[in-house]
Formats: sequence, C-alpha cells, structure tokens
Amino acid sequence: MMVAAPPQDSTTPKNAVVQPSPTAAAVQLEAPSRHAEFYFTDEMTVFQVENRLFRVHKHFLAENSPIFNAMFSLPHGAKVGSTAEGAFDTNPIFLSDVTVLEFETLLQFFYKSFLLPQESWIALLSIAHRYEFLDVRERAIHEIYSPFKGRQTLSVSSKEEQESRLLISVAEKYDIPPQNIVPLLIPFVVRGQTLTEDEVSSFSALTVSRLARAREEFVRKRKTGYSVAEEIVCRIWQVPYVDPIKTDMLYRF
Repeated sequence: MMVAAPPQDSTTPKNAVVQPSPTAAAVQLEAPSRHAEFYFTDEMTVFQVENRLFRVHKHFLAENSPIFNAMFSLPHGAKVGSTAEGAFDTNPIFLSDVTVLEFETLLQFFYKSFLLPQESWIALLSIAHRYEFLDVRERAIHEIYSPFKGRQTLSVSSKEEQESRLLISVAEKYDIPPQNIVPLLIPFVVRGQTLTEDEVSSFSALTVSRLARAREEFVRKRKTGYSVAEEIVCRIWQVPYVDPIKTDMLYRF
C-alpha cells in the first residue's frame, strides 16, 4: 500500500527531510500515562444474590459504598490452594440480605443510569440505605418523593391513598426526612374517616399517634384549607413551615 507524502510548501527544498515539530516529537517519546479517573485496575467479581449469579466490576461498588469497600479489603480464600472468593462462579460472594431486584437495579443505575419505575427506585433505596450508598440514596429519595413536592391536595383517590400509605411506610423504614412526606400525610389528616386497621398496621406507632393528634387539632380549629392542615402537620412532624400568606406579602413589598 502506498502512503502519500506530506505536502511541501514552495520554500522547502525538494530533497529536504521534514522534521517533526518539538511538540509532536515529545509526545512520541513520552510514555503514555494512565488517566486519573478512567483507568480501572479492578477485576471482575462474582456475586450470588438469591439463586442468581452476577459478574461485575468492583469499582462502582467499592467507590460508592464503605461497606463494599471494606468487604473487598478483606482477604478472601486465604487457605493454601483455595480459590479467592468471588473469582469464579463456583465460589461467589454471597449477599444474603439482598434481592435480585435490588442488586439488578443498583447495577442498572451504575451502568445505565436511566429513569426507573417507582418500584425499582424503592428497591434501589433499600440496598442504598443498607450498604451506605449515600449519593445513590439521595437520588432515589428525590426520584420517589419529588413528584409530590408542592402538591396541595386535600382529597385523593383510593389508588393515590394506597400509594401515599406505601411511601409513608418507606420513609419510616429508611429514615427519610419528614419534609418529604408532608403532602402525603395531609389527606389522612383532613378526611372524615379515621385510620383503618390496615393503615394502622402499615404505619409505625409514632406515625399513628401523630396522625391522631393532627386530626384532632384540625377538627378543633374549625377551619378548612390546605395551609391549615399543612401548618399542623409541619409542627407535629417538626418540619419548618413557610406561611404562604406571609411569603406572598413579603414578595409584594
């Protein structure tokens, strides 16, 4: 195969040798260096979750979770002739307290990071909470609860009520800041019906007690409106309350 010679300008003698620039020569002589962020040295690791095997990079797990980081720091397969744990399918690292959905969703988040359905975000929150993936946990909380931020609804459908009940229970289980569930609590405070047995069994004793107290205060005030219920809920759940009337007057002046 013939390679075309580089073009010569009119001032260059016909038989002259074209010298590479100092910069190009330096690049050719200098040994390539490893990229500080995107040069991975970790090996693939095999995990068993329930009855399913996963073979993945250590990097994302160790980088984002102190628990996984400590796990990988432990000596595996220390006996003479033994195979390192996680090296092959026959000797995987067993995650006994994780479901396939949770681990699968965690890997999808790291490898694909696309939008997930609510069920998957809750599964992601579960494993992120237990294994201290702090950034992942914050993202999951945002994706689950941000759709309700700013919602000012006093009555909801039966389906929405079931969803609220689930998300309140999730918030209790994973120590989510209460300001995320204020809009979800208010319909339970203002409705005429008291909590059902199923609802009582879904919530913690503290939440049931607080809801009962909030309902009593709301009835005693003999006032209706979202802001009345919101002020009560914020005070009882110890969440800072911003009075919309005072805020509106502040911006007017």
